[in-house]
Amino acid sequence: MKIENRRNDTSRVGDHMLINDFCIPKACCPDRFPSPKLPSPTDCLPPNELEKVLEEIEAANELLLDLALDSDRSINETYQKVFDGLIGIRVEITNGLGETVEGKVTLSGFDFVSLEEEESRWLYPYSQIETIKPYGRFAEPFHEPELSLIDPCFRRDLTFHFGDVVSSSPELLHLFFRISLDVYLLLYVEKHVQVKTDESTIEGILADVYKDSIALDQQGETTSIQREKISLITFNKE
Repeated sequence: MKIENRRNDTSRVGDHMLINDFCIPKACCPDRFPSPKLPSPTDCLPPNELEKVLEEIEAANELLLDLALDSDRSINETYQKVFDGLIGIRVEITNGLGETVEGKVTLSGFDFVSLEEEESRWLYPYSQIETIKPYGRFAEPFHEPELSLIDPCFRRDLTFHFGDVVSSSPELLHLFFRISLDVYLLLYVEKHVQVKTDESTIEGILADVYKDSIALDQQGETTSIQREKISLITFNKE
Protein backbone atom coordinates (compact mmCIF):
# COMPACT_ATOMS: atom_id res chain seq x y z
CA MET A 1 0.00 0.00 0.00
CA LYS A 2 1.26 3.41 -0.85
CA ILE A 3 0.14 6.79 0.32
CA GLU A 4 0.89 9.50 -2.18
CA ASN A 5 2.61 12.48 -0.58
CA ARG A 6 1.12 15.83 -1.30
CA ARG A 7 3.56 18.35 -2.71
CA ASN A 8 4.10 21.68 -1.03
CA ASP A 9 1.55 24.19 -2.29
CA THR A 10 3.04 27.63 -1.68
CA SER A 11 -0.11 29.32 -2.98
CA ARG A 12 -1.82 28.32 0.25
CA VAL A 13 0.46 30.56 2.32
CA GLY A 14 1.27 33.42 -0.04
CA ASP A 15 4.88 34.52 -0.20
CA HIS A 16 5.73 33.44 3.36
CA MET A 17 8.49 30.94 3.98
CA LEU A 18 7.23 27.48 5.03
CA ILE A 19 8.43 25.69 8.11
CA ASN A 20 9.69 22.35 6.78
CA ASP A 21 7.99 20.02 9.21
CA PHE A 22 4.44 21.40 9.35
CA CYS A 23 3.76 23.63 6.34
CA ILE A 24 3.23 26.77 8.47
CA PRO A 25 4.19 30.30 7.35
CA LYS A 26 7.20 31.39 9.36
CA ALA A 27 5.67 34.82 9.91
CA CYS A 28 2.63 33.22 11.58
CA CYS A 29 4.58 30.99 13.92
CA PRO A 30 5.14 32.40 17.46
CA ASP A 31 8.34 31.87 19.38
CA ARG A 32 8.49 28.52 21.09
CA PHE A 33 9.44 28.36 24.74
CA PRO A 34 11.56 25.41 25.83
CA SER A 35 9.61 22.69 27.63
CA PRO A 36 10.94 21.49 30.99
CA LYS A 37 12.65 18.11 30.73
CA LEU A 38 12.47 15.60 33.54
CA PRO A 39 15.25 13.06 34.12
CA SER A 40 14.57 9.46 33.14
CA PRO A 41 16.31 6.22 34.23
CA THR A 42 17.05 5.50 30.56
CA ASP A 43 18.60 8.89 29.78
CA CYS A 44 22.19 7.67 30.16
CA LEU A 45 21.83 4.30 28.43
CA PRO A 46 23.78 3.68 25.20
CA PRO A 47 21.51 3.56 22.10
CA ASN A 48 21.76 -0.23 21.70
CA GLU A 49 20.85 -0.88 25.36
CA LEU A 50 18.02 1.66 25.25
CA GLU A 51 16.56 -0.03 22.16
CA LYS A 52 16.66 -3.40 23.93
CA VAL A 53 14.93 -1.97 27.02
CA LEU A 54 12.17 -0.42 24.89
CA GLU A 55 11.63 -3.74 23.08
CA GLU A 56 11.31 -5.55 26.40
CA ILE A 57 8.81 -2.95 27.66
CA GLU A 58 6.74 -3.34 24.49
CA ALA A 59 6.79 -7.14 24.77
CA ALA A 60 5.70 -6.94 28.41
CA ASN A 61 2.84 -4.59 27.52
CA GLU A 62 1.67 -6.94 24.77
CA LEU A 63 1.76 -9.88 27.18
CA LEU A 64 -0.30 -7.98 29.74
CA LEU A 65 -2.80 -7.05 27.05
CA ASP A 66 -3.03 -10.68 25.92
CA LEU A 67 -3.70 -11.82 29.48
CA ALA A 68 -6.35 -9.14 29.93
CA LEU A 69 -8.15 -9.96 26.70
CA ASP A 70 -7.64 -13.72 26.66
CA SER A 71 -11.13 -14.74 27.78
CA ASP A 72 -13.03 -11.99 25.99
CA ARG A 73 -11.17 -11.75 22.67
CA SER A 74 -13.33 -12.09 19.56
CA ILE A 75 -12.43 -14.26 16.56
CA ASN A 76 -11.51 -11.11 14.63
CA GLU A 77 -9.09 -9.95 17.34
CA THR A 78 -7.51 -13.40 17.48
CA TYR A 79 -6.84 -13.60 13.75
CA GLN A 80 -5.73 -9.98 13.55
CA LYS A 81 -2.94 -10.74 15.99
CA VAL A 82 -2.05 -14.01 14.23
CA PHE A 83 -1.79 -12.49 10.75
CA ASP A 84 0.00 -9.37 11.98
CA GLY A 85 2.88 -11.70 12.80
CA LEU A 86 2.65 -13.48 9.44
CA ILE A 87 2.85 -10.46 7.10
CA GLY A 88 5.18 -11.33 4.22
CA ILE A 89 5.16 -15.07 5.02
CA ARG A 90 3.61 -17.78 2.85
CA VAL A 91 0.78 -19.68 4.56
CA GLU A 92 -1.80 -22.36 3.85
CA ILE A 93 -5.34 -21.65 5.08
CA THR A 94 -7.95 -24.39 5.40
CA ASN A 95 -11.70 -23.82 5.82
CA GLY A 96 -14.28 -26.01 7.53
CA LEU A 97 -14.82 -28.06 4.34
CA GLY A 98 -11.14 -29.01 4.12
CA GLU A 99 -10.47 -26.70 1.14
CA THR A 100 -7.10 -24.95 1.15
CA VAL A 101 -5.63 -21.74 -0.26
CA GLU A 102 -1.91 -20.94 -0.30
CA GLY A 103 -0.36 -17.52 -0.61
CA LYS A 104 1.73 -14.80 0.98
CA VAL A 105 0.04 -12.71 3.66
CA THR A 106 -0.09 -9.09 2.51
CA LEU A 107 -2.75 -7.48 4.71
CA SER A 108 -4.30 -8.30 8.07
CA GLY A 109 -7.67 -6.54 7.99
CA PHE A 110 -10.38 -6.09 10.60
CA ASP A 111 -12.35 -9.19 9.56
CA PHE A 112 -10.36 -10.68 6.67
CA VAL A 113 -6.86 -11.50 5.46
CA SER A 114 -5.42 -10.82 2.00
CA LEU A 115 -3.13 -13.39 0.35
CA GLU A 116 -1.15 -13.01 -2.88
CA GLU A 117 0.35 -15.55 -5.27
CA GLU A 118 1.93 -14.36 -8.54
CA GLU A 119 -0.97 -12.75 -10.45
CA SER A 120 -3.81 -13.63 -8.06
CA ARG A 121 -5.09 -12.19 -4.80
CA TRP A 122 -7.48 -13.80 -2.32
CA LEU A 123 -9.60 -12.20 0.39
CA TYR A 124 -10.38 -14.71 3.12
CA PRO A 125 -12.95 -13.84 5.85
CA TYR A 126 -11.73 -14.78 9.32
CA SER A 127 -15.05 -16.49 10.04
CA GLN A 128 -14.27 -19.11 7.37
CA ILE A 129 -10.81 -20.08 8.65
CA GLU A 130 -10.31 -23.46 10.28
CA THR A 131 -6.51 -23.80 10.37
CA ILE A 132 -3.41 -21.80 9.38
CA LYS A 133 -0.10 -23.40 8.43
CA PRO A 134 2.94 -21.09 7.89
CA TYR A 135 5.49 -22.13 5.25
CA GLY A 136 8.27 -19.68 5.93
CA ARG A 137 10.45 -18.47 8.79
CA PHE A 138 11.43 -15.11 7.33
CA ALA A 139 9.08 -12.45 6.02
CA GLU A 140 9.67 -10.58 2.78
CA PRO A 141 9.85 -6.82 3.40
CA PHE A 142 6.69 -4.83 2.72
CA HIS A 143 7.00 -1.12 2.07
CA GLU A 144 4.21 0.15 4.29
CA PRO A 145 3.55 3.89 4.51
CA GLU A 146 5.56 5.75 7.13
CA LEU A 147 3.88 8.85 8.52
CA SER A 148 7.24 10.20 9.69
CA LEU A 149 8.23 10.70 6.04
CA ILE A 150 5.08 12.38 4.71
CA ASP A 151 4.93 15.79 3.10
CA PRO A 152 4.68 18.69 5.63
CA CYS A 153 1.44 20.03 4.13
CA PHE A 154 -0.07 16.53 4.25
CA ARG A 155 1.01 16.25 7.89
CA ARG A 156 -0.75 19.54 8.65
CA ASP A 157 -3.95 18.43 6.87
CA LEU A 158 -3.86 15.09 8.68
CA THR A 159 -3.53 16.84 12.04
CA PHE A 160 -6.20 19.51 11.62
CA HIS A 161 -8.61 17.63 9.32
CA PHE A 162 -8.06 14.07 10.51
CA GLY A 163 -11.57 12.74 9.84
CA ASP A 164 -11.87 14.13 6.30
CA VAL A 165 -8.38 13.05 5.26
CA VAL A 166 -8.45 9.54 6.72
CA SER A 167 -11.99 8.74 5.54
CA SER A 168 -10.99 9.55 1.95
CA SER A 169 -8.16 6.98 1.86
CA PRO A 170 -8.56 3.19 2.36
CA GLU A 171 -4.82 2.97 3.10
CA LEU A 172 -5.11 5.51 5.92
CA LEU A 173 -8.26 3.85 7.23
CA HIS A 174 -6.35 0.60 7.55
CA LEU A 175 -3.30 2.30 9.05
CA PHE A 176 -5.29 3.95 11.84
CA PHE A 177 -8.33 1.72 12.35
CA ARG A 178 -7.73 -1.58 10.45
CA ILE A 179 -9.92 -1.76 7.35
CA SER A 180 -12.98 -4.02 7.13
CA LEU A 181 -13.83 -6.24 4.16
CA ASP A 182 -16.79 -4.20 2.95
CA VAL A 183 -14.72 -0.99 2.84
CA TYR A 184 -11.74 -2.74 1.22
CA LEU A 185 -13.96 -4.13 -1.55
CA LEU A 186 -14.89 -0.59 -2.59
CA LEU A 187 -11.44 -0.47 -4.22
CA TYR A 188 -12.54 -3.18 -6.65
CA VAL A 189 -15.96 -1.96 -7.73
CA GLU A 190 -16.38 -2.43 -11.52
CA LYS A 191 -13.63 -5.08 -11.55
CA HIS A 192 -13.99 -8.78 -12.34
CA VAL A 193 -14.07 -11.01 -9.24
CA GLN A 194 -14.77 -14.63 -8.37
CA VAL A 195 -16.80 -15.25 -5.22
CA LYS A 196 -16.90 -18.69 -3.62
CA THR A 197 -19.68 -19.79 -1.27
CA ASP A 198 -20.46 -23.16 0.29
CA GLU A 199 -22.92 -23.89 -2.53
CA SER A 200 -21.22 -22.51 -5.66
CA THR A 201 -18.65 -20.23 -7.28
CA ILE A 202 -19.94 -17.05 -8.93
CA GLU A 203 -18.00 -14.81 -11.33
CA GLY A 204 -18.89 -11.33 -12.49
CA ILE A 205 -18.21 -7.61 -12.21
CA LEU A 206 -18.39 -6.23 -8.69
CA ALA A 207 -21.23 -3.73 -9.05
CA ASP A 208 -22.03 -2.66 -5.47
CA VAL A 209 -20.80 -3.27 -1.94
CA TYR A 210 -23.06 -3.09 1.10
CA LYS A 211 -22.50 -3.73 4.79
CA ASP A 212 -24.09 -7.19 4.67
CA SER A 213 -23.88 -8.15 0.98
CA ILE A 214 -22.25 -7.55 -2.39
CA ALA A 215 -23.78 -7.37 -5.88
CA LEU A 216 -22.23 -8.92 -8.99
CA ASP A 217 -23.13 -7.96 -12.54
CA GLN A 218 -23.34 -11.08 -14.73
CA GLN A 219 -23.93 -9.98 -18.31
CA GLY A 220 -26.62 -7.50 -17.35
CA GLU A 221 -28.14 -9.53 -14.53
CA THR A 222 -27.44 -8.64 -10.91
CA THR A 223 -26.69 -11.35 -8.36
CA SER A 224 -26.72 -10.49 -4.66
CA ILE A 225 -24.53 -12.49 -2.27
CA GLN A 226 -24.83 -12.25 1.52
CA ARG A 227 -21.54 -11.54 3.30
CA GLU A 228 -22.04 -14.39 5.75
CA LYS A 229 -22.10 -16.89 2.85
CA ILE A 230 -18.83 -15.71 1.28
CA SER A 231 -15.95 -18.09 1.95
CA LEU A 232 -13.39 -16.66 -0.50
CA ILE A 233 -13.04 -13.77 -2.98
CA THR A 234 -10.51 -14.01 -5.81
CA PHE A 235 -9.36 -11.40 -8.32
CA ASN A 236 -6.37 -10.74 -10.54
CA LYS A 237 -3.65 -8.39 -9.37
CA GLU A 238 -3.13 -5.31 -11.51
